[in-house]
Amino acid sequence: MTTAVTTPHRLTSECIESVVASLPVQSRVMIRLLLLQYLEVSQEDCRFIAEDQPDSRFLAGGQPLKKQHATAAVVEITDRVAQYSMFFRQKRERPWLQIECLKKQRALTDLTITAAEGLITSRFHVEPSVVRTCRETAMSALLKPEIRRLERAWEQEAITADDYQQQRLLIAYQSLLRQREKQRRRLDNATREFERSGLAPLQDHEVAHIWGIPMGSLSARKVKALTHYLTALQTQLEQEQGPSEPSHGYQDLWQETIRVLSKKPCQRSVVSFIPGIERTEEILLEKLTMFADGSMPEAVESNFWQLITRIHDSEHSGPWNNHARAIFALQRLFAIQSDSEPTLDELEEMLLKTTKPKSKDEELPAHQPDESSLELSEQALGVLNAFAGEIDDKRTH
Repeated sequence: MTTAVTTPHRLTSECIESVVASLPVQSRVMIRLLLLQYLEVSQEDCRFIAEDQPDSRFLAGGQPLKKQHATAAVVEITDRVAQYSMFFRQKRERPWLQIECLKKQRALTDLTITAAEGLITSRFHVEPSVVRTCRETAMSALLKPEIRRLERAWEQEAITADDYQQQRLLIAYQSLLRQREKQRRRLDNATREFERSGLAPLQDHEVAHIWGIPMGSLSARKVKALTHYLTALQTQLEQEQGPSEPSHGYQDLWQETIRVLSKKPCQRSVVSFIPGIERTEEILLEKLTMFADGSMPEAVESNFWQLITRIHDSEHSGPWNNHARAIFALQRLFAIQSDSEPTLDELEEMLLKTTKPKSKDEELPAHQPDESSLELSEQALGVLNAFAGEIDDKRTH
């Protein structure tokens, strides 16, 4: 019979940090390294790691009592800690930014759908059965052929302007329903990725790289540190529990520790533009604006979302910068979405404008040649004379 796992209702991030701080120095450093994306490794911990590292020159004999070049070792360990910390926190920040951007995008799409439904029922007086059919067939409808059919009918004067706009608005309504479903799937995927990224501690080889010790020695220290931490945490929870309260069978406190720490808010990274998604920052911001206001075509929008959310690994940036491109794009997208919050009336006007048929009287203006004579400068005349060369006087006779 399997005993049900009871979640410790008193287990908080503050309780975890206080228990870790009370551990012996070796166990404290080990737990902080394992939970590096949530806990801070102090400078004192880095000095202990530097002093604890074995000297490769004395592996065959006893270690020296005083290590040489301790300052340089502390700097190297601090850099490695910062490198791993940045990588794992950005790995968690990227799906978190996706969630925040998709929430804003879904709110805008829902409001636009409400505006479209209001226009369809109140202004164009479409039957509820027709609206219901459009809603049910939105995911399987072929929208582009319908738009081309409407354009041909309008050019051949086989449909009125009101009928054209009514049918065009129904197509836009179906496109919005498909977009909302696509955003729901994206939000589910981002949520699962965010949960997975927060439930994984550092691997043994990563901790060994930071500490600079062999894997065999690391395994023994890891078991000892986890034993110290779980025992101290169990004791702390039992002391905080009153004598009149029922006893809880706490199990798997290590996984519960990670689950509690994963609820902490993500730290925002300060990143700069890195070419990869687009060549320049201006082009990227222009496309992000089109993506935010919904004016980007459906096929282009799907590819662009993959570009701004995937891990961009390259031989030039290395594995430690592969989240920075996506984080920069998502941070700018979130800022654009926060600055632009249209009202229901503005969205109705936008829908009427985009579904309005093109006027047949609108023609491209004819190209008129510029009759004004172009005068060349003295430098240009000199260049032309140099190409022409000197005039042969014999040919003039």
